[in-house]
Amino acid sequence: MRRSRGPLFFALAFTLIGGAFLGVSGAAAADPSPTPSQSQSPPQVTAAPTDQVPTSASPPAKAVKLPTVVSGFAATLNPDWRVSVHGCLSLRDGAPGSVPSLAGLTIQYAAGPDGPWRLLGGLAGQASLACGHGGLAFSGVLPARLNYAYYRAMYAGGTDKAGTGYLGSVSGKVLAWKYGTRFSSFAISQQTVATGSQLTISGQLLYYSGAWRSHAGQQVLIILRPHGSGTWYWIAKSKTDSAGRFSATFTDPVSATWSAEYTGNSTNLAAVAPNHDVRLR
Repeated sequence: MRRSRGPLFFALAFTLIGGAFLGVSGAAAADPSPTPSQSQSPPQVTAAPTDQVPTSASPPAKAVKLPTVVSGFAATLNPDWRVSVHGCLSLRDGAPGSVPSLAGLTIQYAAGPDGPWRLLGGLAGQASLACGHGGLAFSGVLPARLNYAYYRAMYAGGTDKAGTGYLGSVSGKVLAWKYGTRFSSFAISQQTVATGSQLTISGQLLYYSGAWRSHAGQQVLIILRPHGSGTWYWIAKSKTDSAGRFSATFTDPVSATWSAEYTGNSTNLAAVAPNHDVRLR
């Protein structure tokens, strides 16, 4: 969601001073469900010789399946449309052994507390510390699909190399949300600007709470990507008024693609305005 990298200053020729790049990582792919263990075939029983006392064959041993539990699950929605999750996959108290891996553990989301539940992503590829009773801690950041959603961790169960089975389990559900935001308007004063002339950029920022409302008192970054560059920079900051409107006027430094960015906060999601191209002549 975020684009701006750092401030932009100009002398005779403009100089780009970058800050930390704000990118969005892709969603982790869900791991395939583990292959269930094959059942053992019963042993062959042959007839005993007539001069011997026949004995009955022992029945095959039943496969061991250990109960698991997902505890301490938490989810937080970040301003840049990403969900941070963590928790612990472990055995239930009293069960012998330990969980072999996080394979089969996925994060799910739903619009309501009762589902339907949909896959958000998996976390099996990560290194993990021990937790709980023979368990493994998990954490990760996945792209959010909704600004208001319930999340849970689900373990599908599995089998280790020794043939020990692990029953599936699911965490409690957690609500994570922020107000949605958007730019309802975004405009530039002209598409072609003479060298040394000024450019004005304006727009309006709204947030949603039952209806779209003016988002007052918020900082908006005016950002640009110079033609031929793949990096976004901010050049000016503006604060929204009581109607959520903002504007900034400055000397246009370079032919570029222009936009505006709201980086969000503890209660509101980030938003980016549409792109506009401006040529410097």
